[in-house]
Amino acid sequence: MKKIHIILSMTLCLVIAAASGCQIAQEKPVRSDALYQVSLLNGLMLGDYDGSVSVGALQRLGDTGIGTFDQLDGELIMIGGKTYKAKSDGSVELQPDSETVPFAAVTFFDNDIVIRNLTDLKDIEALKETLDQVIVEEKSDFNRFYIVSIEGTFSSVHVRSVPSQTKPYKPLAEITKTQTEFNYENIEGTIIAIRCPDYVAGINLPGWHLHFISKDRTKGGHLLDADLIGAVLSMDKISEFQLMLPETEEFAKLNLTQDLNSDTNNVESKN
Repeated sequence: MKKIHIILSMTLCLVIAAASGCQIAQEKPVRSDALYQVSLLNGLMLGDYDGSVSVGALQRLGDTGIGTFDQLDGELIMIGGKTYKAKSDGSVELQPDSETVPFAAVTFFDNDIVIRNLTDLKDIEALKETLDQVIVEEKSDFNRFYIVSIEGTFSSVHVRSVPSQTKPYKPLAEITKTQTEFNYENIEGTIIAIRCPDYVAGINLPGWHLHFISKDRTKGGHLLDADLIGAVLSMDKISEFQLMLPETEEFAKLNLTQDLNSDTNNVESKN
């Protein structure tokens, strides 16, 4: 069984290696099977929006993932090794290596579990239930991380994004009350989604977190709802988790032990 690693510095110094004792990572693998995460969800919820890792560095850690950008400027969708920003005006832009992120999770995508057709899923809850059922069929192992790619046709897609913020930053729960939302009909595209175990509450979101990008890469955002006509599902099971924390004074001052689950659930759901 693979070990779960947690990395707690921007230099990728290994401080915890589950079931193997503490050791120091000598060098980063060229292509890791780990899920790499920048910062903590609780940090983002509390308003830590300053980018700490560049897109160029992030793309050396994975080719698929989701997150956000410096100053909370839009939704991040990494697909096929390219990083896109879904902006609050509804546009989507390919991002340069120099852009930075305050929060993201990425991996090198592998079709570990299943490739199958999905049809006639009328809303996001039906989609999440179907994804969980795939995991049930794979030994019901909800203690690992999963990332999926769902490429297909949708009769409707409901997404959101938020505009760039200025200091002093407001908590995320306040900002998303005035988020910009978009509805698209009869659209082709891809959902990139990550599922985290319940035990990482505060570190990341337990359950599914989904972003969408259209096939022509002109529309996208954080997925609030979708009516799926037909799609191909690919799922990657991940057994290694590596966490990178910002080395900033602002991050050091945050009280990250707060229970923000209620606020987090409100941020993730439809208004």
